[in-house]
Amino acid sequence: MNSFLNTIRSNTLAQAVVSLLFGLFLLVWPGATIITVVYLLAAWLAVSGIASLVSYFRDKSDRYRNGSVLAVGVFYLVLALIVFIFPEPIASVGAVVLGVVLVLCGVVSLVRALELKPLGGYQWILGAILSALVAIGGVLIITNPFGATSAFVMVLGIVLIVNGAVNLYVSGELKRLAKSIAN
Repeated sequence: MNSFLNTIRSNTLAQAVVSLLFGLFLLVWPGATIITVVYLLAAWLAVSGIASLVSYFRDKSDRYRNGSVLAVGVFYLVLALIVFIFPEPIASVGAVVLGVVLVLCGVVSLVRALELKPLGGYQWILGAILSALVAIGGVLIITNPFGATSAFVMVLGIVLIVNGAVNLYVSGELKRLAKSIAN
């Protein structure tokens, strides 16, 4: 039983350290984190493009060369170049899509909340306020997508730090439990 608890404890401790370090990195350097992910995407595109080109040119026979393999390789390399040159706009695309979805959801929910008004009562007011806040949040994300993404990354960093702290606590409790079982 002690061996089992020590195994769980060491795993929990390792997770705590990784969560704390990664959480601090996200919290302190959110922009660098986002850009790093975008550069990793560009690297993947470049490697995929190069692999396609190697595959195309490795085939010595013109008869069996597939033009689509060449086209895909060139397309991936051009896309990789675009992503490398414009990392911030590329990172912002996902945030803009999320912002548009939030605006649409907020407007639809607002309409639904206003449809409840004729039924009487005041329940529709809270729904209308929350729906409007969702739509406004979407507009804020659309107007500053990179800032919104950075804020999200920072919140994720805080969550990871809290997770690391909880794992440290659990690791300490497991250590105490293992000692009490051993005695």
